[in-house]
Amino acid sequence: MLDNNPTPHTRRARNTHTTVAAVVGALLGVASPWTDGSGLVLLGTIAIIVGFCASLWKPSFGVVMVAVAASLVAATLCGLISSPSWVGAILGLVRGTIYTLCLVVPVLTVAALRGRRAYLQRGWDLALAEAREHDARVEQAVMREKDEMASEIHDGLGHRLTLIAVQAGRLSLDDTLPATARTKLQSIRANAAAASDELGETVRLLTERDSGITASLSNLGIEDVLERAQSSGIEVNSTLAPDIERLTNNYSRAALLRALQEGLTNAAKHAPGTKVNIDIDIDGDDVELRIRNPDHGTTPSLPMTGHGIVALRHRIGILGGTLNVNRSEDFTLTVRLPRSATPSSAATSTHQSRTELVTASDSSSNRKRRRTARTAWLVPILLLSAAALSAIGYFAYANVASVLPPERFAAINTGDTRIKIELLLPAVEMLDAPRTSLAQPPRSTCEFYEASISFFDRDDVFRICFVNNRVLATDTIPAP
Repeated sequence: MLDNNPTPHTRRARNTHTTVAAVVGALLGVASPWTDGSGLVLLGTIAIIVGFCASLWKPSFGVVMVAVAASLVAATLCGLISSPSWVGAILGLVRGTIYTLCLVVPVLTVAALRGRRAYLQRGWDLALAEAREHDARVEQAVMREKDEMASEIHDGLGHRLTLIAVQAGRLSLDDTLPATARTKLQSIRANAAAASDELGETVRLLTERDSGITASLSNLGIEDVLERAQSSGIEVNSTLAPDIERLTNNYSRAALLRALQEGLTNAAKHAPGTKVNIDIDIDGDDVELRIRNPDHGTTPSLPMTGHGIVALRHRIGILGGTLNVNRSEDFTLTVRLPRSATPSSAATSTHQSRTELVTASDSSSNRKRRRTARTAWLVPILLLSAAALSAIGYFAYANVASVLPPERFAAINTGDTRIKIELLLPAVEMLDAPRTSLAQPPRSTCEFYEASISFFDRDDVFRICFVNNRVLATDTIPAP
């Protein structure tokens, strides 16, 4: 419970602490047999204060035991000296034990609270270490899954795209085919080769643990993507803000390219043969992309997975942007994001890791503990302050309201009824009345009032004694 490795650790400091503990214990033991009355309370209060102050230095168990032994031995010897018998020694030991407890209990209480706090902190440290280990295992598992996915994509889909490109290239060289067919085959080969390159880039991003938010579609520009779409047979009507590529950073430009590719791909799949209107505008610090094409509401010519929009919305959200899809007469895809977008670490994960949860719980626990500690200190302080203010207020009120002016006192005569003199008397009696200065008449009730306001230096005091609600005697007690 106590700190067995207190600070400081030097031998000289430990000797000093041991000596001070022995002196304090001895002084407490010497004083205990010779105090009585209010001195007992005062000495106990001093011992408690000294105990709390000593706990700030984190005394070791040995130092505390030295103080206890010195106090008990000194109290027993002083009790034996004051009363040379075994009864005196026992009484001295009992008193010494009581005051030693007043000294030791605060030290043990603070040490227990400090040990509990350290115990809880060790628990949080262990929980944080376990959470970090768990997150590391999860991250390794995710990386292994990514590696497996990259391998499957490369070995499966990559191989098929390569075969398509090779076969299309071979057929494009066949002179027996019409020229238009060979041209289409060359376009198919070029698109398959580009898709294979993009697939290789995706595999590289997976295996290199990159987030992929700056991937640039094989270093293509916005104009290149539009030209590729037009060469594939998509009718595109585009309006681009001047210097759009220069006014956006790598993150924003890569997101625009991905959104542009997704919109054009969706138009080719679900609304083939329709015109696609593309607008890219600069609005202050933001860039906005709007892709619009007629929505036929027919069954798509190819299966629609919906993964592209979901992944794109997540990508835009990471950069602090928004993606909206509106389907009415036209299908409209709107992307808005900052021109100088940067990835947000808070948005890259859809849930908190265990480390973050443990850290947040630890911080919340610390805040609650500090709040509880403040409350534990503030409530007694506020109560004591309120009690002190109330006592001071009542003291001031009693000193003012217990004044009986001499002219009113002179108007009170022996034999007057209480009802007759009620208006002459103050609201309350004086505090600390000198009741033993004059003998009180038998069977009478006496009240004491001051001649003037005197908070600390007492003035003349008027005494009025009643019997059966009549004034029996009036006396004046001179000021000391």
